Amino acid sequence: MSSIDFDEVLLHIGERGRYQNIMYYLLCIPATIPAAFLAFSQVFVSASPEHWCRVPSLEEHPMSMTPEQQRRLAIPYQTLDGRKQYSKCLMYDVNFTALLQNTSKWNGREGDPAWNTTPCLYGWNYDNKDYDNTLVTQLNLVCDDSWWPSTSTTLFYVGSLFGNVLFGWIADKWGRRTSFFSMLFIEVTLSILTAFSPNYVVYTVLRTLNGFFFPAIYQIPFILALELMGPSYRTFAGMVICMFFALGMSLLALLGYLLRDWFTLSLATSVPFVLLFSYYWIIPESPRWLLSKNRIDEAEEIVQTMARVNGKKVPKNFLRKLELENQKTLTNGACRKDEPVNATPMDILRHPNIRKKFFILAFDWVANAVVYNGLSYNTTNLGVSDYLAFFIGGAVEIPSYIITWYAMDRWGRRWVLCLTMLLGGMACVSCMFVPEEAIWVTVSLAMIGKFGIAASFAVFYVFVGELLPTVLRSQAMGIASFIAGIGLLAFPYIVYLAVYNRVLPLIIMGALSVAGALASIFLPETLNIHLPQTLEEGEAFGADFQLLSCPTRKRRKQQHPDVNYIPAQKLANGIIENMDEASPETQHVDISARQV
Repeated sequence: MSSIDFDEVLLHIGERGRYQNIMYYLLCIPATIPAAFLAFSQVFVSASPEHWCRVPSLEEHPMSMTPEQQRRLAIPYQTLDGRKQYSKCLMYDVNFTALLQNTSKWNGREGDPAWNTTPCLYGWNYDNKDYDNTLVTQLNLVCDDSWWPSTSTTLFYVGSLFGNVLFGWIADKWGRRTSFFSMLFIEVTLSILTAFSPNYVVYTVLRTLNGFFFPAIYQIPFILALELMGPSYRTFAGMVICMFFALGMSLLALLGYLLRDWFTLSLATSVPFVLLFSYYWIIPESPRWLLSKNRIDEAEEIVQTMARVNGKKVPKNFLRKLELENQKTLTNGACRKDEPVNATPMDILRHPNIRKKFFILAFDWVANAVVYNGLSYNTTNLGVSDYLAFFIGGAVEIPSYIITWYAMDRWGRRWVLCLTMLLGGMACVSCMFVPEEAIWVTVSLAMIGKFGIAASFAVFYVFVGELLPTVLRSQAMGIASFIAGIGLLAFPYIVYLAVYNRVLPLIIMGALSVAGALASIFLPETLNIHLPQTLEEGEAFGADFQLLSCPTRKRRKQQHPDVNYIPAQKLANGIIENMDEASPETQHVDISARQV
């Protein structure tokens, strides 16, 4: 491994010059739009529109009854809050041909509640107001088979849970660029094949494989973009990429609205990304990673290009000269920073204060992940256009990031995290008091919930990296992320509860968010605080904090060189762990629990 500190190199060629800006915005595209499409396209592809039992004898009757007249006659209903709700899975078990012999008696009339009922015998009719065709309507995945879409979503995240563990290691071993293009080829190919699934079993298998490769699509380009920038611009990079992700979600809703067919939408959200293969001639390998592998000459070429585009001048063989200077300094006996004592995951349990913070962080990570993804998928249950609700849900994230960016450096992480989770949770729980017919009130509260949980996620990514000591940070975050990924598997079934009550998923997710907000109060503030490095510092940090304390107003003029964290994207989850001090072999982004 080279002794060159790439952050020192950036002081000569620019921490965020023209070159980094070009590469950053180019890499934001594969890091967000394909990830958003992949994670959330199933909202529309497997949407379940309003449906009821099909009755061929009524459709073929010479009376030419309208679909609404057929439903009124053949489908049982219940009256809730003054509104009729027709059954989705039952029909009256009578001979409608014989009944309709007296057309004057039955034309426009309703069925008799005393009649016997039976499950749908001839398939279903579907409301085509929002969708021309979905996998659910094509394969009749309703009633007894309605569990399939939720299970498919869960298996997607099971694949992602394990893929997330694997691809950080792959990117460290074979390089960011090689890993990115390998994963991109597999991901795009699988996404295109998914559009040609002959049945839902094949679709689910392909989605599970897609989930396994999914983390790399966000992780690797984001890491590559981040490793080209200096420490002072990483917060900017993390926030802006969150905004790109939100724009990707809104674009997905627009495509769904325009296309209306699951097959066309599947192709539209996969085939265009073949164009990303052109990045092969544009995107370089990470010079940080090259230096970590002692491939100085390859890094030199990239550094010279960066300097030229940024309008900086550096001598030829700049890195070799810098390497020689570092070796001379070390040979002359200059002081070197002591290596931290190795820590193991068992140290989390051995130290009470670290253990308390870890469990609170893990719980908050689960709460944020479940609520964020749950609210995104639950847009189809809000009673308005799925496309409009999903579009608004993506759009409200953008101001949440801007406000959070400002607030967390002014009022601290702890209270902003608590208040944003509380805002989102209370908005969702409040839906239980909204009358059934006040649909837009429910939608508005759900969007406030999305605003709050998106904001809390942005704060959480900063906060979680600052609370644990340097020697334990990567291991603890990996474990907490895995726990959050397991918790995330529950959200499709929470969303599925809408078949029993439309606001039930919102109430459950709101309660979880409120619980996370209350738990976060017991974490110490990190704003303007020297962050812990050793286990001893980590155990002492926050041990005597005041429950109602607020951060000091003094702004941090410089941060300890060991800690520079940023909020990274979601889908899903993103943590840049100890980017200043850790070697590129240990720098990775963990997005399994966000996956947005």
